[in-house]
Amino acid sequence: MKISTRLAASLACIALAGPATAQTAGVTPGQWEIAVTINSMEMTGVPAGVARMMVGKTTRVKHCMTPEEAARGPQDLLKTDKSCVFKRYSMVNGRLSSEMTCKQGGDVMTAVTEGRFDATSFTATGRSTTTGQMPVTMTSTSVGRRIGECRR
Repeated sequence: MKISTRLAASLACIALAGPATAQTAGVTPGQWEIAVTINSMEMTGVPAGVARMMVGKTTRVKHCMTPEEAARGPQDLLKTDKSCVFKRYSMVNGRLSSEMTCKQGGDVMTAVTEGRFDATSFTATGRSTTTGQMPVTMTSTSVGRRIGECRR
């Protein structure tokens, strides 16, 4: 799996924890903007400079949470694909704590996320570890906010 594909999958898994969980806390579906900043990254089998170049980088994504998605519950949005399975999941009093594994080709990614949410924003920290030929361990911080109605 290419480094960029691996990184994108890890970021998506960590970033989507925010708006998905926010729905359980009573957030109205709509357009969310999520900024994921890489705090640390370790990659086996690549020059150290490659991982250092990624640290401090922020990726911004937008996600439209529809009423239908909200009705299915937050766990559906946390999963980056059908292979993802929760080992643990808890959403109590605006606090999220979860651990999920996903199969990505021959690799397995484990993502642990902890965070706080209110009706219009969230902050979460995550750690993902991907096994395989080029193992990757990454920590990140995700900050999200509802920015309005979905744009179609």
